Amino acid sequence: MKFTAEGQSINFFDFDHSMHDKIMLSLSGGTDSALLLYMICKYLPEKQIICVTGIDLWKDPFVGDYAAEIIEWTKKQFDSQIIHETYTYHRKDPGYIEQAEKEISEAKDKTIFSSVLGHAKQIAGRPHLKRIRTKHNVKLSIDGQSSNPPLEVQKKLGFEHVSEIRRNKKYDVVRHHNGNIHHKPLVNVDKKFIAGMYKQFNLLDSLFPITMSCIGDGEDSKWYTEPCGKCYWCYEKKWAFGCYDRATPTI
Repeated sequence: MKFTAEGQSINFFDFDHSMHDKIMLSLSGGTDSALLLYMICKYLPEKQIICVTGIDLWKDPFVGDYAAEIIEWTKKQFDSQIIHETYTYHRKDPGYIEQAEKEISEAKDKTIFSSVLGHAKQIAGRPHLKRIRTKHNVKLSIDGQSSNPPLEVQKKLGFEHVSEIRRNKKYDVVRHHNGNIHHKPLVNVDKKFIAGMYKQFNLLDSLFPITMSCIGDGEDSKWYTEPCGKCYWCYEKKWAFGCYDRATPTI
């Protein structure tokens, strides 16, 4: 399936997935993964979705609440049986930051990493994801990573310093590893595409308002009660949708 918005296109599940009846979706509570959940329910209703959300106790403590709200909204739009299971797990930091620093320092290509904290989150999540894959024998997974806005946009709006270098790169949208398939359909399109798809699916007044992207610190976000306006995700969302979290888009 091909989808086009804002002059960008993706191929959605454009590979043989007939042998996989389950999909494990990383649901962050943000616009990208929420859109993927909606699209899977709409276009692949024969699949069973296993939603997995990592909650960082040292940051983003309410991510699980945002993800749960998105799941409940989606269930009301589609057959609730499509969403087979939902999981949240807590990512603590018993040395994961030090491990992340070590792995990044030893890597030949450091541009594939998000940040030390971002990579620490991935390390912390590995055993939980492995456990869920094993329990459900699920070998097909998907996430909503998208690319950075164009570099000239980042510079013009003054947020190049908080963007992830890895999101400037181009990637394969389907990766095979040890018998598993990982699909990243949005990895080579930016948030303008995401905003365009929300508009096409008429989701700007329904799904968009319950997504949450800000990862601002407690003080900057008034203890997680409003978007900080300083983190990458706030800059990116404002650029694409014309507003921050929990506000009315102006596109």
